[in-house]
Amino acid sequence: MPQFVRILSVGYDRNLMSSRSLLLHHAGYLVEEAYSRSEAEEIARSDMIGLVLICHTVPEDEKAAIISAVRELESLVPVICIADRDYYQVRADACHVVANTPAELLAAVNSAANGH
Repeated sequence: MPQFVRILSVGYDRNLMSSRSLLLHHAGYLVEEAYSRSEAEEIARSDMIGLVLICHTVPEDEKAAIISAVRELESLVPVICIADRDYYQVRADACHVVANTPAELLAAVNSAANGH
């Protein structure tokens, strides 16, 4: 059973977001979707977010701004960034990068939910 009450999922492709949310719902997570930087920041301020998931459709400068805003509110919340390619890229902002596959995404979310 997931330990996080709510996942903030940020992205700009509604079809991808819907598919991911469905996958996460089936795994027992609650998901709040945001389709803009301002919406993501608003949800992060108003809800108890246990994990942030950022889609590859979000431009790098906006990813950085979202991560920074979330870190100001809750410095220890895990952040997962979904890669469109370059899966093994290293990020300086402590965003855990995962491949854009359902199995790897769910494994990363479950791992973060269990504190690994």
